[in-house]
Amino acid sequence: MQRRDFISQSLAAGAAAMLVSPAHGTAASPDTLDLAILGAGYQGRVLLDCLMAIGGVRVRAVCDIWKYRRTLALTYLNDYEQSAAVYEDYREMLDKTNDLHAVLVATPDFVHSEQTIACLRAGLHVYCEPPMAPTLDAAQAMADAARKSGKLLQIGYQRRSNPRYQHVHQKLLQEAKLLNDITSASTNWSQLDLLEEGAPRRHLTIPATDLQKYGYADMREFRNWRWFKRFCAAPFAAFAVHQVDVLNWLLGSKPKAVLAAGGNDYYKDRQGYDNVTAIYDYPVADRVVRATCQVLNTTSGTAGNYEQLVGIEGSVRISENPKWTKVFHEPSAAEWDEWRSKGYLAKVNAAPGAKAESKDTPPDPNVVHVAETGELTQYEIPVVLDSSPVQPHLENFLAAVRGKAELNCPADVALASEAAVLKALEAVEARQQLTW
Repeated sequence: MQRRDFISQSLAAGAAAMLVSPAHGTAASPDTLDLAILGAGYQGRVLLDCLMAIGGVRVRAVCDIWKYRRTLALTYLNDYEQSAAVYEDYREMLDKTNDLHAVLVATPDFVHSEQTIACLRAGLHVYCEPPMAPTLDAAQAMADAARKSGKLLQIGYQRRSNPRYQHVHQKLLQEAKLLNDITSASTNWSQLDLLEEGAPRRHLTIPATDLQKYGYADMREFRNWRWFKRFCAAPFAAFAVHQVDVLNWLLGSKPKAVLAAGGNDYYKDRQGYDNVTAIYDYPVADRVVRATCQVLNTTSGTAGNYEQLVGIEGSVRISENPKWTKVFHEPSAAEWDEWRSKGYLAKVNAAPGAKAESKDTPPDPNVVHVAETGELTQYEIPVVLDSSPVQPHLENFLAAVRGKAELNCPADVALASEAAVLKALEAVEARQQLTW
C-alpha cells in the first residue's frame, strides 16, 4: 500500500481511536528510536506517514480498539518493511512491549490524560495530539505527571515548529518589527462537517459490548465522538486551541478575559456547538489587544483557516495553507525595502484593483468614486514547507528525545491555550465576560 492510498483509506475510515502505554528501555541501534502509536484513526495515520518520511524510527506497536484500523496500520508499515505488534488495550501493551523510547497519542480527547500519564509513568516520552483534555484539571494532571517523571511531553500545537510561522515570529515581529505596535488580532477556523460518519460494512463493525468497555454506546458515538460532550469539550476546543496557542506565542502574552457566543444553530441534534465566536483580552505592553477567534463547522474552504495580527504599520495573516498567508503594508508606513533586500519578504504584488491615475485627469462623471482607506501593498512570506504541517513538530519531538533540541511546545506552555478555550466555552454558557 502506497502512502497516498493509505491516507485515502484513512479519510474513509474516519476519526477516533484508542489506547496504548509502554515501558522503558534502549533501542538496539543508538540511531533508531523505537516508538508506539496509540490510536490509528485519521490523525494517528497522519503521524505514521510523517514518521516514515522522517526516518530513523521503528514503530514497534500499534494500539487501537478497532481491528480494522490496526490492520490498516500494520499493512502500511509492512510497505516500509516494518512490523509491529498490535493491541486493543493500551494496558496490555504496557505489560508486553518493552524497550520503547516514546509513544505518540492520537486518541479521542477524553482518554488523553489517562493514557499519557500511564505512558509517562512507564518511563516513556510522549507526543500527544491536542487538545490535551476536555477539562483543565485533566490537562494539568498531564503536565504534573511529565514534570514528576522527568520525561518529555510534547503537545501537538504544530504551528510552533512550522518554518513559516517561525519566520513570522523571529524575523518579521521580533527583528524587523514590521507591524510596529500590534493593536488587534483575529483567527478563523472552518471545518466542514455536513455528514456524520456512518456505520461501516457489517463485518467491520465493533460489537456493542466491546465498545461499551471503552465508553461508547455504539458505532455512531465511536465514529462521531467530537459531537458528544463526554468525549470532547467541543469542536471549538479542538480547533481554536491551535490558533489561541499561536496568538499566545506571537503576542508573547496570555489572555486575561473572554466574551463568547455560540450554539447548536445548524446541527441541532448534536451536543457540540457548531459555531463559537470568542473575543479575548490580551495584556500587551501598556494596553489591551483584543483578539476575535471564530470556529465554524458549517463551511470549509470559503472562510479559510488563518491567524491575523494587525499593527499600526501593517498586518500579517498567517496560515498552514500558503494561499491564506499575506503581509500587508500600511500606506502611511515607511517602505519595507530593507526587509525585502534581506529576504524577509518576497515579491510585492500590486494591490487588488489598484489603478494608477494622473492628478491632472479630470473626474469621470459616469463613475461613482468611493472613498476607502489607502490601497494596501501585499507581500509574500518567502518560506515554503514541502511536507505535512505536522512533520516539523514531530521532528522537533524526536530531536528532543535524542537530546539534540528543546521541545517547542511542552505541556506547561500548552496549558495556557487549553485554559483559554475552555474558559470561552464557559463564557458561552454564562452569557457574560469571564476573567481569570
